Order: sequence, then structure tokens, then C-alpha cells
Amino acid sequence: MLVLVTGATGFLGRRVVPALLERHHQVRCLVHTPGRERVFPPRTVDIQYGDVLDPDAVAGAFDGVDAVVHLVGTIRRSNRSTYDQVNRRGAANVVAAANEAKVKHLVFVSAIGATDNTSYPYLYSKWQGEQLVVKSGLPYTVVQSSIIFGPGDEFLNTIAAMVKILPVLTVAGSGRNRLQPIDVEDLARCIATAVDREELKGKTIELGGPQQLTFNEILTIVARTMGKRRLKIHLPVWLMFLATWSMQVLPRPPITLDQLRLLPIRNVAEPDSVMDNFGFTPKTVEGNIDYVSLLTTRDAASILTGEMPNRIRDH
Repeated sequence: MLVLVTGATGFLGRRVVPALLERHHQVRCLVHTPGRERVFPPRTVDIQYGDVLDPDAVAGAFDGVDAVVHLVGTIRRSNRSTYDQVNRRGAANVVAAANEAKVKHLVFVSAIGATDNTSYPYLYSKWQGEQLVVKSGLPYTVVQSSIIFGPGDEFLNTIAAMVKILPVLTVAGSGRNRLQPIDVEDLARCIATAVDREELKGKTIELGGPQQLTFNEILTIVARTMGKRRLKIHLPVWLMFLATWSMQVLPRPPITLDQLRLLPIRNVAEPDSVMDNFGFTPKTVEGNIDYVSLLTTRDAASILTGEMPNRIRDH
């Protein structure tokens, strides 16, 4: 089976592609930036260059394709890449091309909490993408994921940067909001497996790790992994909004206003969601994030001043 992967060289995509190859699929990668395909061994995948916002490029990548895994999405909007452009319009172009090519399965990766509430622009754009998929008439599986962690992630590395440099960690509100972080390799395994699973067609499944953790607990785990002890100060959400707003002048602020709005939103699946759907237990956060200890003071300073070092996140 020939499987097209959009966002193939991204944080999740570069794990999904090997997982598909291990399942003996042929893989075609839609690559936005020439040269990024070097993350894959030579002659292991077919490369097509193009942008999901270009309908012709997307359509051209579907020649002979049996299934597609759509991973492209953004949680950081800018003037050049809005949520509507990337998360909705990109999905619309993929759905249109998949329909034209009559693909046998479309696996669409979304986010837990996707909603038709426009007060949450990111989650609303993901919901719009989901609706395009569900109403497409194609055999589909929607995978809604909780926070993803692993080497090169943005979430835990940003927390680690704060732990590395700051003696006190500020938390918006109580910090008791629950998340269910899932390891990127485990999520990639689920996605690659879903491509072959007939019984998952027509379904939306939520996936998370084996533990539902509060934000406070995640901060403690990261600090403990780094051999640090940090005091937490809980600030009113409105005050955190002011502080976050002041950071938006940075080229890549460590947290955006949109991300801050997401903190209170439910971001958990059923505790055994991966076991129930895919038959294995995913990795816990604690014991599997040694990469946060590799952060240097210089790396941490770069992250907190709006510049993610390439050696940490090169995609």
C-alpha cells in the first residue's frame, strides 16, 4: 500500500514515516521545504515537494496513493500562517485531492478538545478540519491527541527552560488542570497501525498517555528529572494574561495568548485509550524525558527569549 504523509518531516511525521515503513508500506512524503527529507535514509521514501495550501501540489502528490495520513497543523499562528489557512484550508485541500484520488483511508490527526466554539481559535480550526474529513464521504479515522512529548518537543522543553533558569515557576491559576501527555513514538505507532485497521474507519478516537497529570505534577516531574527543586507561585489567570501579552513582541514567545487560553480546557482521553484501541501501554512521562536534562543555560535562555535552538527542535 502506498501511503502519503503530509507534514512528514515534522516532530510527529518523522516518527510516523518509519512506523509505516516497519509495517511494510510504501511511503510518499509531501515535503514543504526542500532538504528536510534528509531526516530519512536515502531511497527509503518517495519525495514530493509542495505546500498543503497549494491545491495543485497536493493533488499531484496523490497519484497512485492508497491511503493518506494528514499531520500538517499549527498551534502558533502568524501573519503568514493562520489557523484558518493551515488547519482548515490545508485539510480542505487534502480532502479534495483524496476524494479525487479515491483513497481507501484518510487518517486525520487532530487534538483533544476540538470544538465549534470560536472563542478558542486553534481548537475551532481543528474542529473545522475534522468536519471536512467526517463529511467528505471518504473512509476516515480521526485521531485526537493530547499533548505530545519526546525529544524535540516544544511543551516540555519550554518547561525545562523555565526550570533551568528561573528560581521560581509561575503557574496560571491553580495548576490543577489535567493533561494526558503521550510519547511521540507511541502516538506514531498508533497512527501507522490505524492506517490498516478497517474497524477504525468512520471513528474519532482520543489518545493520551497512561497518566492523567495536573500541570503542577508535570512541572514537578520535569524539575525532578533535571535534579532541581523549584517553588511554584500561582498567579491569577488575568495577571498571567498580562505577562503573556507582554511577551508577544518576541519572535517566538515561549507561550502565546492562544496557548494560555487552552490551559483550562479538558485535554484527557480515557486512561486506557491506547491499550483499548491498539493493544499496548504507552510510556509514562517520568522516566522517559531525560532529554530535558540536556538543555544548556544558553539553550534555555534562547527558548525563553523567543528562539528555539535548532539542536533542540530542528523542524
